[in-house]
Amino acid sequence: MAPSVPPARRTTAHTSGYWQIINIRGDLDCARADLLRAAVDAVIEAASPPVADGGGPRLELHLAEVPFCDSYGLSALVYVAKRIRAVGGELRVAGTSRQVRSLILRCGLECLLPLRQ
Repeated sequence: MAPSVPPARRTTAHTSGYWQIINIRGDLDCARADLLRAAVDAVIEAASPPVADGGGPRLELHLAEVPFCDSYGLSALVYVAKRIRAVGGELRVAGTSRQVRSLILRCGLECLLPLRQ
């Protein structure tokens, strides 16, 4: 079992160029999926009006420190993708753990959740 991460440090965000980076730590499950949704909603709200180049927000999710993702977590990832696309933004998913990457690929969601190492 993975060590518990204090709630205040499970989700952090920063900016790199035009990209807003969200780091998720700990299991992405029914207990924590809402943290991801709330973080993304905050990024979208902060990006209104659109970013300088006229497009929607650019969001990169770093999931290297997410050892486990269940159906609730996967649902939150799909929510993120749909929400970002709805406002004309761009999403990329980086640094996934083996389990999370495998789950995304097995479910055929790599087009919705573009993976990069």
